[in-house]
This record gives sequence, structure tokens and C-alpha cells, in this order.
Amino acid sequence: MIQIHEEKCIRCLRCADKCVCSAIEVQDGRPVINRAKGCIKCMHCAIACPENAITYGDQPAILSEEMPVLEDTFSADLENFLLTKRSYRNFKPEPVPMTEIESALNVAAWAPSAKNQHPTKYYVVNGKAIIDEMMEIIVEHLKETGDCPEILDGLESGWNKVFGKAQSVIIAYARNNASRPVEDTVIALTYAEMALQARGIGTCWSGYLQRFLNNCEKLAAMFPLPDNNGFYGCMLLGYPTEEYFYIPRRLKLADIKEVK
Repeated sequence: MIQIHEEKCIRCLRCADKCVCSAIEVQDGRPVINRAKGCIKCMHCAIACPENAITYGDQPAILSEEMPVLEDTFSADLENFLLTKRSYRNFKPEPVPMTEIESALNVAAWAPSAKNQHPTKYYVVNGKAIIDEMMEIIVEHLKETGDCPEILDGLESGWNKVFGKAQSVIIAYARNNASRPVEDTVIALTYAEMALQARGIGTCWSGYLQRFLNNCEKLAAMFPLPDNNGFYGCMLLGYPTEEYFYIPRRLKLADIKEVK
């Protein structure tokens, strides 16, 4: 669990106020850890402490003592970025460097997660040869089952509806008995997607691939999972060849009802 270093503590009690588990109690005006309570290691107490008086075991509980400073235009820049973000399926014939993918997935470690469990893990597929092998298995599966005939129709027309022209794919899996494996994985991949697109790397979710990984044993065997795990998200990525000149109109905006 966390440790509070009394020689640094100024008894401001911000840590107790921020603890979502009530694992930090106030006794005689000072914060005391109740080890019978379930600390979820969110470190909110540590980042709220102005004196950096909290550690996790013998390790720092904060990333850095310097908080990033956002520009005054950040809010508008973020809104514009979200409006201009697109889903890409046409990519240049080169995989995305693993350093870029690893960096984006590490950013996803800061995504919200139920009970701070962060159950999502990843396989990264990089290169045309393995994607072609996966597609051969998918086509065999489709011919045997009759599932998703539109995919075979697309292939006859020269279009791969599963992978597009991607040479890189992120496959995300998680424990089925985690608190919220679906939501945790979707949020984590969305964090990674934002980080990738901000660096000029296009992305597109592949619901087809996730479906086949969960339904086709031969395909799933390429990506062994621990017991009681499932595939919860797949994302195509690459350097886009598509170019867009406008923000598309949305015919349906948010349906909002205020309740007072």
C-alpha cells in the first residue's frame, strides 16, 4: 500500500479528502492509513499532496514533480482535433514502428479503469505477411460458416473489409471477470487512438476482426490468451493515404435532456 512520510506531512489532509476508498482516515488531526480498507492504487492521494509526502512501497507514487503546462488555446485545439479526426482504412505500404505503438499504449495506462484494475493487454501485429496469413484463415472460416458474406463480396471487388490496407494492428484482450473489461478496453484503446492520430498515424476500429478472433478457433490460436480472457477490441493503424478537406456535417447531434 501507500506510505505517508510524517516528516514531510503538513497535515493538510488533502490525501484523506481525495481517497476514494476511505483507506486514509484522520486521527488526531493527521492522516493515517487504514490497511483493512481496499486501496486501489489510484495515487490520487499522492498527486493531491503538495509536499510529495506519499510513496507506494519504496517507489515514488508520482510520475514527476513538474506538472505539464497546457497552452491557453488547448481547449479550442482539442475540440478542433476531435472534429477533424477520421477513421482511416487506406494506408501507405509500411508498418508503424513499434516505438510509436508502445508509446501510445503506454499513454493508455492513464485511461480511467474500473477499480483501477487496468485489465487490458495487447498483441501488436506488424507486417503484411502475418496479416495475409490471418486473412487466409478468416476467408476459410467464412466459406465454412457462411458468416459475413459481404466480406467475400468485397474481396472479389478488391477491397478487404477486415483489414483495409493496414500493415499494423492492435489486438486488445482482457480478463472476462474484470470489473468492466469492455469499457476499460474501449477507453484504453481510445486514449491510444488519440495519441496515435495526434502523431499523424491513422486508425480505424475493426469490429470484424474482434468478432472472428472470438468465433474462429484457428485464428484465435495465433494469439494465445490466458484462461478466462477474451478479445475486447481491435484497431487498424498506419500512415494514411486518404486526404480530407472539410469536417463532415453530423445529421444527428447529442440528444440531451437536463434534469433539475
